[in-house]
Amino acid sequence: MTATFPASPLPGIRRSGRTSSSTTDRLQAARTALAEHLATRDPLAHVDLSVPERTWARVGTGAGADIWLITWPAGSSTGWHDHGSASGAFVVLTGSLTEYVWTGVARAATLRASTVREFDGSHVHDVVNHGTDTAVSLHAYAPGLAAMTRYELVRGRLQVTSVEQRGETW
Repeated sequence: MTATFPASPLPGIRRSGRTSSSTTDRLQAARTALAEHLATRDPLAHVDLSVPERTWARVGTGAGADIWLITWPAGSSTGWHDHGSASGAFVVLTGSLTEYVWTGVARAATLRASTVREFDGSHVHDVVNHGTDTAVSLHAYAPGLAAMTRYELVRGRLQVTSVEQRGETW
């Protein structure tokens, strides 16, 4: 698998002025963890593409980041969510995904195989497989993913519906 990591400025990162050194360090940790994982393992080796539901598994740690592998059957979606305070990066390994990013309005981008996305801790998105085949992606979160906030779009605004903590539901 070859992935091309974006050069600065990093796409998908909303900035209100300067990027903090903490955010830069977290993004670098996520980027490094993905690159190291891809260089030393075949993330698709044990993937079952016939599973009918979206699945996710923590497959490792590295460079101060958690690494997760997600399979996306056709029609599956994350729903609107954030990653707590974690910054991160993910690469689409097979198939394509559509990422809807919330910036006060929803903006969509189609991410094809080998596409890498990076994001900071303020990133709220919904990722969907609109394709007909199962997609697979590899994600890194730095620091490790400890919480996720779930949202619902109500009358043009996102409202918090729940906060999930590591160990409770995943």
